[in-house]
Amino acid sequence: MPTTSTAVRNGTERPPPSRAGHPPGPTARNRAYARSLGWEAHLPAVRRVLDRHRTDWDWTALGAETLKWQTAQGISPADGLIGPATWTLLRTAAGVAGDPAISCQLPEYGPGFRATGRPTHRFGRPETARALLAVAAAWHRAHPQGPVLDIRDLGRNGGGPLTGRASHRLGLEADLRPVKSDRRQGPTNWRHPSYSRALTQELVDLLRNNGVLPVHAIFFNDPEIHGVRPSENHDNHLHVRFAPPSPSPSAPKSAAVRRSSAPALEVATPPRLGVLSAQGKAPYRFTTEDAEWTARFVIGESGGRDDADSHAVIWAMFNRYALLTRPYYRTFNAFLRAYSTPLQPVLKSWGASKRNMDRADFVRTGGTFGPPAPPGIPRGQRRAYLDLQQRPWAQLPSAARSVAVRALGGAIANPIGNATEFGSTYVYFHDANRRYPNPDEWRRFTEQYAAKMGWRWIGPVPGLDQNTNTFFVQRRLAALPVPAVRVVAG
Repeated sequence: MPTTSTAVRNGTERPPPSRAGHPPGPTARNRAYARSLGWEAHLPAVRRVLDRHRTDWDWTALGAETLKWQTAQGISPADGLIGPATWTLLRTAAGVAGDPAISCQLPEYGPGFRATGRPTHRFGRPETARALLAVAAAWHRAHPQGPVLDIRDLGRNGGGPLTGRASHRLGLEADLRPVKSDRRQGPTNWRHPSYSRALTQELVDLLRNNGVLPVHAIFFNDPEIHGVRPSENHDNHLHVRFAPPSPSPSAPKSAAVRRSSAPALEVATPPRLGVLSAQGKAPYRFTTEDAEWTARFVIGESGGRDDADSHAVIWAMFNRYALLTRPYYRTFNAFLRAYSTPLQPVLKSWGASKRNMDRADFVRTGGTFGPPAPPGIPRGQRRAYLDLQQRPWAQLPSAARSVAVRALGGAIANPIGNATEFGSTYVYFHDANRRYPNPDEWRRFTEQYAAKMGWRWIGPVPGLDQNTNTFFVQRRLAALPVPAVRVVAG
């Protein structure tokens, strides 16, 4: 490829002037970018990413192949130019420079999933990890008895090439195995008798509606699955490619956006909130916005009561945020809003929508869920929960405000140790057997459920009714000191 000859003025690379006053074409602009951004020195690596088989390179070919690559990666706008935004991604894909944003390692396991790929290949962008965790959490709510999702490779720390792979370079891709019909993990393919088309379609729908990061493409070869594209060597796994996240806007929000946000906690004297700390983790200082959303969380999850069940549920959220999910959520309140169904602006689960769609206060937000949901299940949320999300602090029940402030201020003891998981095994038994268990049956069922999930039941706790919410410790957290998480008064 010829070298560039663009003039340098005041240290800024500019394209050469064009004839008749027309703006410079893509070739001239790429030549200017090559010098100003420095990628001219890395042309062999750039070409290998764009098309490792091509040999007849010139500036026109470079623009054409860049356009194809941008389109394939979901980069917008796709214009064939290696400008600042495209070069930021392309240099990572080429291995020229690592990207510190690609540093979130997906946990080995959690609610609704197991990560069975190499530990060194489980790194992605925070948004990618959050999207996968959101899908797994929705899957777990829909299938508490299993099967769990089998997540394979994402990428390596910092991004860049994986040996023998042309993809998985930008922290935006993940491989998942198709879902089997026998509730077990492990390899299968869409032609094998163990493969479940209905469950795999449900997984595809959850991925495309994850609510965190748009999906650009899913590659999988079952021709009966909607929302996927065929691709060579994709009989036995789904390759998910998320679109690059939009950069955070630097401009202030408009007045309309500010008005639509939930009002900040308004009190004459702000409460003294504490610091969330865990061994080996950076401390996190709670904010008044965290207190406000914790109060809403208690209302939505346990009716706003100041009791042992509310205390336990809040501490499960403290543990989960401090030990597992803080790398994916900048604030505690952002984590609560993603995790809690009553705090979701639109319900993520079609099952939840089905249960609520006939209520008088169900607000339809447009569109319906696709297969495997029955036809006509609308997307939406209950008006009661939408109102809860917008209700000012002063209008929240005093019990919910009190428990939120005291919990975030370090004044409520931890009754559940290092538990991060909870659910009603009393209800799970009923779903499986069409009757409620006696105490012995419930205990056996709870212990079996914990063993299947790779967790440990915390056992009986005086004053805590675990028929409502049963609490579990992940196996990898069981060796930590108890309690591993503390709230230190501010």
